[in-house]
Amino acid sequence: MKKITTLLTLGTLVLGLTSFVISSGGMIGQTGSPGEGTCAACHGGGGGQTSVSITGNPAFTGNQYVPGQTYTVTITVSNGSFSKFGFDCEILNSSNANAGNMSAAFAGVQFANAGSKKNATHTGISSSGVWSFEWVAPTSGNATIYAAGNAVDGTGSTGSDKAGHTSLALTALGTDIRKESVLSTEITLYPNPSANEISLNYQLLNEGKVKIDLYNLSGQVVATILDEEQQSGVHVVNKALPLDLAAGIYIAKLEMNGKVSAQKMFIKR
Repeated sequence: MKKITTLLTLGTLVLGLTSFVISSGGMIGQTGSPGEGTCAACHGGGGGQTSVSITGNPAFTGNQYVPGQTYTVTITVSNGSFSKFGFDCEILNSSNANAGNMSAAFAGVQFANAGSKKNATHTGISSSGVWSFEWVAPTSGNATIYAAGNAVDGTGSTGSDKAGHTSLALTALGTDIRKESVLSTEITLYPNPSANEISLNYQLLNEGKVKIDLYNLSGQVVATILDEEQQSGVHVVNKALPLDLAAGIYIAKLEMNGKVSAQKMFIKR
């Protein structure tokens, strides 16, 4: 009976350890985020220094993201002493929960859940050490990208590998246009980013003249989207964007009876 109990205990332990292993790729839940370890928990003994870097396209200028913007996030793992690499990545908010959404995996990348946390990891050991995926940024708050990398010798043993990890803390991009007072619901935009046409959704408490202007980040009006009398209630306005507007960040500001609601938007070309 003691031997059977021991075997059951070992079996349970193995199942617990392998529950975060993706059969066709790497191990998840090892990004170095709060409460997690890294690849170094199992891999070590190798030489050189394993460097892990995080970049975004568009770039995370000033370590800021544009709320609702879709980014291509690239994780690069390198070590001059190795030619085979793997990675694991999570993007979390200040509550240690998913921030935004990893939405599309590029070649060599797969998504999986480590508990409630969405992870991006490799589908197989890579000789380039470069992986990319799309991430839709949250509408507000902080977001930290945690990434762990591993340089391996390819023998299947963990005793001659070298792990590394890094993180990138991001804040939501602010503007100089503040909400002086808000309507019953804030103005929302779709799609965001947009190329040709924008849909604006908002609710009015009372009837009155509504004006929606598009501002650049210098506070200048670059286009008037709407200027008309409207009844109270929920409104959806679909408008074509001026073709001469350059790609970049703008502010859509709705004004009605002295009340203001503003929302950031991104125009892509």
